[in-house]
Amino acid sequence: MDMQLRKWARTARLTRRKWPLCLFLIAWASVAFANGASVYEVRFRNVPQWGMRSLLEQGSDSYALRNYPPPTETLLRRRADRDLPAIMTVLQSAGYYAAQPAVELVTSAPRRVVFHLNPGPRYRLGAVVVQASAIEMPALRHFGWKPGRAAAAAPLLAAEEECLAYVRSLGYPFPQWTRRIYTPDHERRVLNVELKLDPGPKALWGKTSITGLVSVKERFVQNELELPEGKPFNPAQLTETRTRLIRLGLFSAVNLTTAEEVDDEGRLPLSLTLRERRPRTVAAGVKYTTDEGYGTRLEWEHRNLFTHAERLHLTLDVGESVNAFESRFTVPQFGEPRQRLLLNARVADEHLEAYDSKSVKTLAQLEREWRQIFWLRGGVGFQLSDVGQFDEDKNYVFLTLPFELDWNTSRDPLDPRRGHRVFAHAEPFYDLERKDRAFLKSSVTLNKYQRLNHDRTWLLAGRVTAGGISGESSRAVPADERFYAGGGSSVRGYAYQKIGPLQDGDPLGGRSLFEASGELRAQVMGNFGFVFFLDGGTAFRNTDARF
Repeated sequence: MDMQLRKWARTARLTRRKWPLCLFLIAWASVAFANGASVYEVRFRNVPQWGMRSLLEQGSDSYALRNYPPPTETLLRRRADRDLPAIMTVLQSAGYYAAQPAVELVTSAPRRVVFHLNPGPRYRLGAVVVQASAIEMPALRHFGWKPGRAAAAAPLLAAEEECLAYVRSLGYPFPQWTRRIYTPDHERRVLNVELKLDPGPKALWGKTSITGLVSVKERFVQNELELPEGKPFNPAQLTETRTRLIRLGLFSAVNLTTAEEVDDEGRLPLSLTLRERRPRTVAAGVKYTTDEGYGTRLEWEHRNLFTHAERLHLTLDVGESVNAFESRFTVPQFGEPRQRLLLNARVADEHLEAYDSKSVKTLAQLEREWRQIFWLRGGVGFQLSDVGQFDEDKNYVFLTLPFELDWNTSRDPLDPRRGHRVFAHAEPFYDLERKDRAFLKSSVTLNKYQRLNHDRTWLLAGRVTAGGISGESSRAVPADERFYAGGGSSVRGYAYQKIGPLQDGDPLGGRSLFEASGELRAQVMGNFGFVFFLDGGTAFRNTDARF
């Protein structure tokens, strides 16, 4: 024990003698670290494509840790060398398979890590061979494998997915690639592709189990499904079913999944999990427009009145130009799963630029739908109105027989970015007081949407509307049924209802209408964007006007 104590004491004396030296070494290391481990910059030279620089920065530790430098140049070089495989991956994903990236350290101020990409030539797509067992495949160009195109990874992977989607559409729910070989030919500077596909078993739709319902009847949901049990599997029907259930407005969550394998009978069971949203909605709003002035709106809606998605919507408008109350009642699956009954009633007192009107209108329509893109509506309506124009009041009692056609492939009603919509309306009017007064009012509107880039952030949108009234002169047609042009929802930049026939500077309305509009829409970032538009059109006094 005594010997151990002496040893500890001797160690303590040596430590006291070396303490000044330790302080000196620590101070020297601190200065050296401060001078040698200063923040550095990262540069990428010979970047072959616009937009690639951000990918290189995302995959580089040297760039991500540039504000946290290592203490020595050797460690910094090791950090940079570790980035070379990731840089090579980025280059190869863009088609530069002969790239030879290298790194250079610049120790003089400003301190830099410089990556020389040396991309070399960009390779093109060469021979593509796809083995798909007994499945007869269309031309490979159909999927995006086009010889001669740039051999970038993104379009090649997209082509693989397109091919799998095609096989699924044939009734095979679980196709997969069993061999994927991409071989660069450095002599010809092309990328050759060899793929082998296992389609898996063919399947029929199995039973769909439904969970999560509280107030909505399961029978109603079953009728909305596009998944007929015992029929061939088709993935498009999954998408159609999800869209249909979401559009009902009854559910806040729709989770539709298939089993991971077919059962012994060759059927594919499904699981549908739903979460009901609250059935009632109350909304209120205040608005001001230069066309119609100020106004307020109060809305109330019940989306599941009698447990089968019956919808009652009440709207009250109070404003400077329009005071109105409207009720809309919708009965889905009326007689048939794809058929609806639409009932509408509106009481209004309107004081617009062209006329004053007090009216009561009712309408009953039967709507038939096909594949969520085509609708036909027909019905009967009744109108009682008192219309004043140019200090002259007239009373009207009309029986109407409206007919509508709606063909809409744009899918998204709030932000359409593809497809088109054709809406046609024809409505005969029969005066119940004057048997000799009758006319036909009709119109057609075409909307077309065309994306200009892959991300759909640039879009062209066009609209053309044409309408006409036949059977009566302009004076015999009620002022609230004539055509008017101008204003925010018509020809923008012109006064409300002021394009067309005028009398003493006030709008008279016409028996025909033509409008055209073109828009260039750009989404800059997130929800921010801008629109360039060009509108034109007018209302004509007669239907035989030449546009």
